[in-house]
Amino acid sequence: MNSTMNLLLRAAIAAAASDREKFVDKVSSLIEEKAGTSPETAENIAGGIDRLVDMLDQRLFFEQLTGSGGADTAALEKKIDRLTEAIDKLNANLEKIAGK
Repeated sequence: MNSTMNLLLRAAIAAAASDREKFVDKVSSLIEEKAGTSPETAENIAGGIDRLVDMLDQRLFFEQLTGSGGADTAALEKKIDRLTEAIDKLNANLEKIAGK
């Protein structure tokens, strides 16, 4: 991932997570609404997503500091693609559940 893309992704993460409480509330309400789960379960899942976003941001920051990313870029992009695929599948399942 080139440094410009790294910086843009980190900026987007920072903007989305600038108000963590609001982020967790919004994500948990979406999960609760789509999956029909309890508010506590939805909040736990949203908290996990928040922690994953933090981990991604830290990884990107480390790569930016070390200038690494040449060899690891392909592996990271593959992981991001797999994560995106998993999120798409989760959204499809949530939509099926909501449609019942």
